[in-house]
Amino acid sequence: MGSFPPNSRRWKVLMQTSNTDHLAHFIDEYRVVRKPEIQRLLGISRSTLGRRIKAGKFPKPASIENGRSCWLFKDVREWLLK
Repeated sequence: MGSFPPNSRRWKVLMQTSNTDHLAHFIDEYRVVRKPEIQRLLGISRSTLGRRIKAGKFPKPASIENGRSCWLFKDVREWLLK
């Protein structure tokens, strides 16, 4: 459901899993991702991201800190895998 095909470079980089320890994987999964990073990852504008969130086509932010929307990397990754 992401905006880039599964065989694209972005997809491959995002989906690569390394053989590192479980702590590193946990830290990566719970990394906070902000709106500009989501926009770059998906190649969409701020307005388009807002419309997708409002329409339920992209997950709502996990938290809003100081007026900035934040997602957990694991939530974004799960959405991309759908």
